[in-house]
Amino acid sequence: MKKTLMCATAAAAMASAGNVAIAQDGWYGRADLGYSFDGTLDHDPEADSLYSLGGDSSLDGGLVGGQLGLGYGFDNGFRLESTIGYRGGSLDPDGVINGGPPVDSAIYRYDAGSDGKIGIWDLMFNGLYDFNPEGQVQPYLGAGIGLAQVDAKAFSLSALLPDDTPVTVNGFSDSDTSIAYQLLAGVGYDVTDQITLDLGYKFFVAEDLDFAGRGPGTAGNPRIPVAYEGAYTDHSVTVG
Repeated sequence: MKKTLMCATAAAAMASAGNVAIAQDGWYGRADLGYSFDGTLDHDPEADSLYSLGGDSSLDGGLVGGQLGLGYGFDNGFRLESTIGYRGGSLDPDGVINGGPPVDSAIYRYDAGSDGKIGIWDLMFNGLYDFNPEGQVQPYLGAGIGLAQVDAKAFSLSALLPDDTPVTVNGFSDSDTSIAYQLLAGVGYDVTDQITLDLGYKFFVAEDLDFAGRGPGTAGNPRIPVAYEGAYTDHSVTVG
């Protein structure tokens, strides 16, 4: 696997619209809607897997999602919070077929063409620092670690069975859970004593993903098992 961790150029975004109630010292809640506008899933097949899905998959049109969170703010500017979120949408695989597409036979007609989908659940634990906790405008930095469940589907080759039923014959449709981490930055604006509007940026990475996939096989078994290793990364802009 290219430890470019899925180079996810990123995803970025969860441009969200929500309100965060933040006390100077105490509990607060948050609710965000978001949009990931840039991201990459790096999916490397096992070695010597002919006709398997190659290349990477980028976001196709972005991901729509949201998150809910609960946190505690200290009077020295530090905050701790936990969030749970989901975002999902379409993937655009590079369309690479390792070794080139197979030749049509008397039994199967092969067709190159790519498509995919992705959905991400994440449970994150964040630490943040507000640089101006007593002011109306509060820039902040933070980082988080947690778990991400990535449900992904991608392929670059399909075939017509003898009865003209189309089937995908490479790629994967599977899910895996891995450690995830993120970096956070942004600025909060106190709308009232209890409501803060937050505009932020997030860089998110989920590594070491394993997907059970397939590749073209024999006439009696057109899809043979192929294992894929991947990673996902994205950038987010949040408003909450």
